[in-house]
Amino acid sequence: MEILFVIILILILTAGVVFIILHKKKKEIEEPDITPGTMPEADCCGAHEVCERDLVKVNPDIIEYFDDEDLDKFSNINENEYSDEQIDEFREILYTLKKSEIQNWILSLSRRNIALPTILHDEARMLILE
Repeated sequence: MEILFVIILILILTAGVVFIILHKKKKEIEEPDITPGTMPEADCCGAHEVCERDLVKVNPDIIEYFDDEDLDKFSNINENEYSDEQIDEFREILYTLKKSEIQNWILSLSRRNIALPTILHDEARMLILE
């Protein structure tokens, strides 16, 4: 009788320990440890790279550069007024971008009052769709 009582007690204690361990792991996943000073902003989803990209898209004051600072000299020029050499400057940058960066690059140009040459609109669209 005592042996049966000890076995039941051991099973209950083992089940309790397993429950506590699993509960603790689940809590760690649900509530990540956030140290003071690293608290994400209230509107942040926790996927910081995504949030930062979305913030760049939403906030017109944020301008993201793509190693294309030289293009700032084309600010306020009409998209049909570029020379072949100037179009090649844009094209060189366009073809060095990752597919996922092209739309953000075009947005960056727009915020800097730089018009993408008309001839590159279709090329950019094709690169995005590839």
